[in-house]
Amino acid sequence: MPLIPEARLHRLVVDVLSAAGLTASEAHACAEAALFADLRGSATHGIMYIIPRTLESIREGKTVSGSMTNVVKDSGAAVLVSGSGVVGPVFAGDAMRLAMEKARRQGVGIVNTFNGNPIGLLGYYAQLAAEKGLLGMVMANTAPAAAPHGGTTAVLGTNPFAYAAPATESRPIVFDVATTVASSGKLAQAKRKGGTLPPDWMIDREGRPVTDPQAAASAVMLPCGGHKGSGLGILIHLLTGGLSETTIGGEPTHNHPDPRRRGQGALFLAIDPDCFGSRAGFREMVERQIGYIHGAAPLPGGPSLIYPGERGWAEFDRRRGGGIPVPEEDWQAVTKAMRSAGIPDEFFGDIGRTAR
Repeated sequence: MPLIPEARLHRLVVDVLSAAGLTASEAHACAEAALFADLRGSATHGIMYIIPRTLESIREGKTVSGSMTNVVKDSGAAVLVSGSGVVGPVFAGDAMRLAMEKARRQGVGIVNTFNGNPIGLLGYYAQLAAEKGLLGMVMANTAPAAAPHGGTTAVLGTNPFAYAAPATESRPIVFDVATTVASSGKLAQAKRKGGTLPPDWMIDREGRPVTDPQAAASAVMLPCGGHKGSGLGILIHLLTGGLSETTIGGEPTHNHPDPRRRGQGALFLAIDPDCFGSRAGFREMVERQIGYIHGAAPLPGGPSLIYPGERGWAEFDRRRGGGIPVPEEDWQAVTKAMRSAGIPDEFFGDIGRTAR
């Protein structure tokens, strides 16, 4: 298993995506998003996601270097934005920063986006707001992969959701989940690793559990928490593609035949606590909330409680000092994607030889 230093992994992403045609600044934005995920242990949305998905998007002509984010409608605190052609992490970063700018002026900033390319881990963009003392929230739609509660037909996407909130002494709360039992990245990872799936991840047309990851194409994922996750997944469809009038659950996203509706829809929300109480006061409230979580009694024999994102921050610190482990099957998939895109082995060959 390659164990790659943070700086080397960052350079790999920049070099590979620059060779594929992105500008240095575009490639850097992709590397920042990928590294945040990999450092926190979210390997499914790190280089394993950003490199292959971006290379594929460039090859298909959906990502075009030099494309600009386009504001379609600006209603003050609410903005509608198109990202046709813009590489995903640049587009998502632009959208969150615009939401933050609106929030500083008016208390709340909401940016609805469409025509988006793959953006990676949503928590990265929510964290951009928390770093500036704001509360950040992001949600995105995805292609049909999950059945609504009680069904066996793929209608809902995995529809991820994330939020981040700053504290005083502690690292920010960062909560990032799919609204299905498992993310599509976890399913893809299971296919690469082999073995069996948990019986509560997927079902077939008759409602029977599917535990063979290679049979996933003929199965559907299940919403997390039954009807609760199903309802949240529907809400995310409505707040993303529904508001932009592009797609809803049951319709394709990245592969939609209509280029005006094609691509991922997302919603970026920033709230400035200064427009309610104060930023300092809000940080103190978040810290108090963390304290109550830490002070709660664990289950008998169980570990002490942690707040959302705390485990990821601990992993972040460990990996910054000791390198980022990349599972062998993931590394092989990444290098295969590079070779398919015509990226010379010189960009990554030293990793394969020295970092095992």
